[in-house]
Formats: sequence, C-alpha cells, structure tokens
Amino acid sequence: MSGCLPRLVCEGCDCAGISCQYRFPGLKVVWPELEGVSGAEAKKIIEHDNPHVTVVIIPANVAVPLVNCCNRVLLRVPIGKCPNGPVLNSPEVG
Repeated sequence: MSGCLPRLVCEGCDCAGISCQYRFPGLKVVWPELEGVSGAEAKKIIEHDNPHVTVVIIPANVAVPLVNCCNRVLLRVPIGKCPNGPVLNSPEVG
C-alpha cells in the first residue's frame, strides 16, 4: 500500500466541498471531473490546483473519522489498487 494512508495533521473546519470556497479564494475546492481518474494522477492535479491541501488516497474499505479537515482531500480507490486505481468518489476539500 505504498503511497496510501499517510499521516496528516487535520486543520479542522466547519465546511466541506463548495462551502469551503471562502477559505480558498481563487482556488478549486471540488473536482467532480476526477472521478474515475487514477488516484495518483488525481492527486497531482488536485495538489497543483490547490497547494493548501494534501490529498490522501485510501482504499474504499478504510473507515475515516467524520471530521472535516480543510487541508485534506480524500480519494477512495478500489481495494488492492492503492494508489493507482480509479477514484471512486467525487473529490472535495473536507
């Protein structure tokens, strides 16, 4: 699982997705067009579009605490295909 499940200090916030736009003026906060793209490629695109976030690629079966982190974008990929499997979710900040 190289490239998956890195440690990240969470910057907690009260928003997710487009409602976080005020925190990142002029930068993207949602990437619905990346659903189906390889996780590794999606990570590069997202971190280029918004350098204030870190992308975390995780297998679809991994539980994540229900905490919004404004410095994080989660990419879920199929089990056993981390980090290069296709993104299963619609990526967004939070």
